[in-house]
Amino acid sequence: MEHICKKIEELRQQYPVLQGKHIPIDIFTFFEIDLELEPIPFDDLILKYDIEAAISADFKSIYVDAEQYSLMEKGPVWKLNRLRFTIAHELAHYFLHQDIPRKADFSLQKSYAVWNQNYRGRKYEIEREANEFAGNLLVPKFRLEEFFNEFANQIENLVPNFIKNDQLRDQFTQSIAQKFMVNSQVIGIRLDREQIWPAD
Repeated sequence: MEHICKKIEELRQQYPVLQGKHIPIDIFTFFEIDLELEPIPFDDLILKYDIEAAISADFKSIYVDAEQYSLMEKGPVWKLNRLRFTIAHELAHYFLHQDIPRKADFSLQKSYAVWNQNYRGRKYEIEREANEFAGNLLVPKFRLEEFFNEFANQIENLVPNFIKNDQLRDQFTQSIAQKFMVNSQVIGIRLDREQIWPAD
């Protein structure tokens, strides 16, 4: 996934909102203001196509399930966190995968939705890349390391070999997830990927 890390580092240098000085990263401002992508509420997107959001075929807007879209400002925190990850996931397609659909015919919206469910047989690979991009984008490594080091300094004298304690790791992921406004699973994955606190 080196190409993903490289792309995100380029984006962090280009866009101050992504640099991680302030967390959580304002992903909504990034895609609407910095990238000038239009969010388009789509009635029953989840019900019709089993997806919460999708980049448009022309890569100029992002369809968002209308109910999810309404949660941007007033929804429960866990749903807002999920939506933030979903938008970051779609931005991965914007930055990494624009070349893939160019040869397909998307004269009808439905044909694009159907194509989007399989990506010409590459769905697993592409979705895996998009998830890695989203997690990396929303959880800058240096900020995660800061929180881990602060935690380690406080706990290492109280709990010898705390690094082997799965319960403490779970508590840490849940606590830190709130700061980044992602779910705790995302933090767990980042701790593994960045080799900060790998799970046993």
